[in-house]
Amino acid sequence: MAHDILLESGTNEAEIAELIVGSQHFGVNVVKIKEFVQYDRLTVTKPPGRHSSVQGIFLLRGKTVPLIDLNAHLAIKAEKLTATRIVVITEFNGIVMGFIIDAVDRIHRVSWKNIQPLSAMLQAHPLPVTSSVNIKGTEIMMLDLERIVGEIIPSAGFGAPVSNPKLIEVSIEEARKAYKLLFAEDSNTIRSHVTKALKAVGYINIMGYENGQDAYEAILALQKQAEAEGRKINDFISLAILDIEMPQLDGLTLCKRIKFDLGMTSLPVLIFSSLITEQMALKCEKMGADGYTTKPSMEHLIEMIDKFCFKKG
Repeated sequence: MAHDILLESGTNEAEIAELIVGSQHFGVNVVKIKEFVQYDRLTVTKPPGRHSSVQGIFLLRGKTVPLIDLNAHLAIKAEKLTATRIVVITEFNGIVMGFIIDAVDRIHRVSWKNIQPLSAMLQAHPLPVTSSVNIKGTEIMMLDLERIVGEIIPSAGFGAPVSNPKLIEVSIEEARKAYKLLFAEDSNTIRSHVTKALKAVGYINIMGYENGQDAYEAILALQKQAEAEGRKINDFISLAILDIEMPQLDGLTLCKRIKFDLGMTSLPVLIFSSLITEQMALKCEKMGADGYTTKPSMEHLIEMIDKFCFKKG
């Protein structure tokens, strides 16, 4: 069964599919989901040397799709190991993957303001989750599918090195050091990797935030300071990098607020998300974004930042 709901941009809302793995309830943004299909183990090929969480590969309309068993990867005992299990077919970061779950409950339309960041204690938990939302008494944890794929397929994650900082020209290094970046990303793992990669090439002045609301409040505070000192916002923030999926305030809504509500047209905003498709790119442009690229393309992200840092193009 296919599902293709695309909400109007800038509403700070999302469609969340409630997935059941064992007795746990997890959420995945519907934008990442292509369809749900019934799991049939007889159609799965099990190549040797595969990761312990990879059930195998199967053909979906002539295309080979890797199949990850979420019960195995999350170390959650399946309630039923039968053909009634479901495969969630997803597409993000330009990769099509299949995730085996026990059941799909329903799809909820929620506001990002009701999706809460994890507490510090839960952030240290090994489960790959970024946030949670309580719907009618059920706590639904938002799965970090990017992290799961990165753990299984390192080449699809953020492990690839970027430009060697020792080869950076002095003038370029100094320009990057002076550039002030605001980076909003809810995944601790991704935020850490991206920050490390940016600092490695000289972008050491980074203000990091784990959700869009915190980033928005920081921008408002800096705008107030700029006005009080008779300065421009660009003296405090040179460029903003925003994820789309974030608790409390999503990246597209934040971009819209920066560009249209606050009138900060001189502040470049880049969208860095696993959800970038042709249709999502149009939404980014509609919300005023100056550029966008899909995770984990660090080289492209740095190229875009450099374009504004050095006023190229």
